[in-house]
Amino acid sequence: MNTIIITALSLGLLAFAMGVMLYYASIFFYVEEDPLIEEVNEILPQANCGACGVPGCLNFAEKLVKTRDMGLFCPVGGNDLALDIASLMGLEAVERSKMVARVMCQGGDHATRTGEYKGIKSCKAVAIARQNDFTCSYACLGYGDCVAVCDFDSIHIINGVAIVNEEKCTACNDCIIECPINIIELQPYDKTVFIACRSLDPGGPVRKYCSVGCTGCKLCVKACTFEAIHFDNNLAAIIPEKCTNCNDCVTECDTNTIVVSLKGMAEIKESIKSNEKVAL
Repeated sequence: MNTIIITALSLGLLAFAMGVMLYYASIFFYVEEDPLIEEVNEILPQANCGACGVPGCLNFAEKLVKTRDMGLFCPVGGNDLALDIASLMGLEAVERSKMVARVMCQGGDHATRTGEYKGIKSCKAVAIARQNDFTCSYACLGYGDCVAVCDFDSIHIINGVAIVNEEKCTACNDCIIECPINIIELQPYDKTVFIACRSLDPGGPVRKYCSVGCTGCKLCVKACTFEAIHFDNNLAAIIPEKCTNCNDCVTECDTNTIVVSLKGMAEIKESIKSNEKVAL
């Protein structure tokens, strides 16, 4: 009986001693957190997507308050959030052009297939198995891995190919990271035309397997008076800094490879309406 009592008292004294030690250790090692961190964190979108380059919104707030570097940017919140944070911290905001994800392919139902894939319905699975059922090795596989990782409902599979709703896109990069064939990239939202093709094959094969693929005809280059289009490895590419959204390349492209974004289409319609009013 004495043994039990002694053991219990010993454990009790040990627990008390450890508690005292932990109490004084917590006081000694206590680091006071800047209340501004929580204030900044409260106005962040809490998407925790990592698009800012920092893992999580709280970590972003901590880094921002610690460094006071307004070059740190939250793509989800955009410039409006940057202004709010700058006002809260008494700093000057650094505005950035909005970026959106764009899929450099519109093959899908427009592209020929070599067979029927019957494996796991996943783009990554197809890429690992190397069983792409499209003739074009640069084609969007269309199984929606990008759709599954998008927390903003901004990308969907339409007619066999991934399409981005640029109004919802936050440039979080998740779809870009997820795509196993690297055909999604960030581009400036205000540049409303882009070349929706990534095929590096010569024009002859492209004509045979895709009706909307870039054939390397270079008509777009000739049509662009701003020298905003160049060719590299059989594929046209637009230089954003030089592009004026004049749409001449879009008109000239006979394969409809050059796409006008929804924003661009809205601007064209508005321009047509304005011209019609002037004519009246």
